[in-house]
Amino acid sequence: MNKSAKNPGVFNAFLIGSITVVALSLTGCMSAEERRYVNLQQDGRTCTDFGAGYGSRAHAQCMLSQQQRRDQKQLLNMEQARISSETARNNLEVLKLMEERRKRH
Repeated sequence: MNKSAKNPGVFNAFLIGSITVVALSLTGCMSAEERRYVNLQQDGRTCTDFGAGYGSRAHAQCMLSQQQRRDQKQLLNMEQARISSETARNNLEVLKLMEERRKRH
């Protein structure tokens, strides 16, 4: 019987970490150019739907706001991934300490 089968907590922490890595890697399926093109198209439609005519000052400001919103969302996602990774790492450390204590007693 392998070590992870004896300690399901270690396996669960590993699983969470693996899922996080896979989820982050799947976001890279579209090239940067393709992603930028799609974002520009979506932003243009959003700004037009808000009533800002293409080429107007309001449209330019709206496009800038959309990019800032996207940048903030990306930063938030990266921070959430960092926190998840740190939590998984901390969980592994606690599980190792628990295992060591169990072995001593």
